[in-house]
Amino acid sequence: MAEQRDEILDEYVELVQFMASSLLEDDVEIEVRGHADRDPWRIDLHVPEEHRGRVIGRGGRIARAMRTLIDNSGIAYHDPVVLDIVD
Repeated sequence: MAEQRDEILDEYVELVQFMASSLLEDDVEIEVRGHADRDPWRIDLHVPEEHRGRVIGRGGRIARAMRTLIDNSGIAYHDPVVLDIVD
């Protein structure tokens, strides 16, 4: 069961990595970490401060859209997942 949770978490992490890297230039270093030991699951997206606006968007629209995609991704698990954009 724990192995399956890790695989599902890896899929969420890959999805967030793909979305964030699509929004940023190639030379921007981002880091995505997943935490399945908490309820709800957490995905932390670390973006340099000078590029954070590209990921958050005007009024938080892009961040909200990313969270919606995570919720509706079809990754088969029933626990909620929270996306945090952190420094």
